[in-house]
Amino acid sequence: MSSPIHHMDITRYSTDGLHWDSERVTSPLWSDVEAAVRRMDNYCLPNVYLNTVEDDENEDTFCVCGGAGRWALFRFMGGWQYEDPTGGEQEARLWESDQGYYCREMNILADIEKVLRIVKAFHETGSYVALDSVR
Repeated sequence: MSSPIHHMDITRYSTDGLHWDSERVTSPLWSDVEAAVRRMDNYCLPNVYLNTVEDDENEDTFCVCGGAGRWALFRFMGGWQYEDPTGGEQEARLWESDQGYYCREMNILADIEKVLRIVKAFHETGSYVALDSVR
């Protein structure tokens, strides 16, 4: 089965947390995406982006942020964000280097297998439509 993902970008920060670069994988296989998400550490490797088109400013880019046991999943320009209704409203910070990423506790997943199931659903479809039903 062919994936609709045009490319995956992985953000890498230096240990000082200020200098960064990005690795691009064109037409990533699921094994590439899974490995990138599993490597996320919330500091040097805090972001993985899946894009269905070449344009990096695509508002539909799927974002995985965090790592080290805590991840947030969301659409780049809003409109979809993972939400656990049993989670709290308190603000939480992910991505400990540079500017970080802030969300509510209810937007954080601590189960890597569930993170991977949701990311895989997007990798296979390029759509946000069924992501809320992924268990």
